[in-house]
Amino acid sequence: MNIKVHRGANQIGGCITEISTEGCKIFIDFGSDLPDSQKKELTKAQIENMTAGADAIFYTHYHADHVGLHTLVPDNIPQYIGAGAREVMKCKYAVLNQQASSLLANKMLTYVAGRSIDVGGKEKMMVTPYFVSHSAFDSYMLKICCDGKTILHTGDFRGHGYLGKSLFDMLGKFVKQVDVLITEGTMLGRRSETVVREFDIQRNVIKLLRQHKYVFALCSSTDMERLASLHAACKVTGRVFVVDPYQKSVLNIFTRYSGKYSGLFDFDNAFSLRDYSSKNVKAYLGRAGFLMVVRTSMHDLVKRMMNVYDEEAAWLVYSMWSGYAEKGKDYSLDGVAEMRSLFNGHIADGTKDGFHTSGHADVDTLAKVCATVNPRIGIIPIHKDKETCLAGILDMNAYRVFQTGEYKIRDVDISVLQ
Repeated sequence: MNIKVHRGANQIGGCITEISTEGCKIFIDFGSDLPDSQKKELTKAQIENMTAGADAIFYTHYHADHVGLHTLVPDNIPQYIGAGAREVMKCKYAVLNQQASSLLANKMLTYVAGRSIDVGGKEKMMVTPYFVSHSAFDSYMLKICCDGKTILHTGDFRGHGYLGKSLFDMLGKFVKQVDVLITEGTMLGRRSETVVREFDIQRNVIKLLRQHKYVFALCSSTDMERLASLHAACKVTGRVFVVDPYQKSVLNIFTRYSGKYSGLFDFDNAFSLRDYSSKNVKAYLGRAGFLMVVRTSMHDLVKRMMNVYDEEAAWLVYSMWSGYAEKGKDYSLDGVAEMRSLFNGHIADGTKDGFHTSGHADVDTLAKVCATVNPRIGIIPIHKDKETCLAGILDMNAYRVFQTGEYKIRDVDISVLQ
């Protein structure tokens, strides 16, 4: 068996991992580089060359740094993703008027948690997805069984979301011990960052809504668990949970796929705003107050609404990574600073104020995952900054960690390129 990390061992995002044996080859994730990357992106020709002979590509979730290059993959290679994740991708592409991308996403095959896929029907490699908590809805770990060995590719995951409570039960009951663990390590470089539980974010938003009548929340439009925190806080306080038509269409997907399992993820009563200045809407929102989910592209709309709903100062819940708000950085996100400037300091500010948390596993959770699946051969950390490592969170004598280089151990060839 061969494991090749083409990209991701020394950077966050842009992940591409290849697993192969004689007569069968798959890739896990084909992500584009993050916007702050200084590297030249792969071309269609390079991707065609890399994927020659591949039987399938499996995506752990729909974030661009994991799925962003799917449109460049040759048409004859099956591409798999979760059914709910595929719906979110199609919804996003429709709003962005990216018809070609939407058609390609629609052709993707879907997998089901706990149901194994015999890759290419060759009886050489089995891939089994397992549902995890992440800041992208419908995210998965993947267990690969091949040549008598078991690999666990974690994708992106966390233990501190609502859905994270089942993580270790799932690993212990269904994954068990593996030979190789390929794990994300995003938080290895952010060990000082506060990791807030999703429930605590809900509680903090409740407090804010009880103090302030008009609140806007800048967050990911496809992070179901974060949106559930905001929605639940509105239910408790009687505030109206306001969204625009695009956000409502995303929430409808969440409700359809997850609402039947938990009322926390039923967003049927979200108020889809079309005319904020109509007499009836003004009376309704002015009486009840609201929390409105917004994106950076809604800057002008937010500004106009603040002029209409102006009997008291509006507040912003900034529920994103703090780095996006920094000015002049490679990782700055367009529009974030401009949106924040509308609120004159009336900002419930991200992680430091308890209104945001990472979609990635903290170092304690990483260590516990390693101990739970107890890899016989070793660990390949990916989705991490170049200068970070597992040192300090693991007993380094217990596990072999494969960094950049070439290795051969127990009939497994491991190549970690970049």
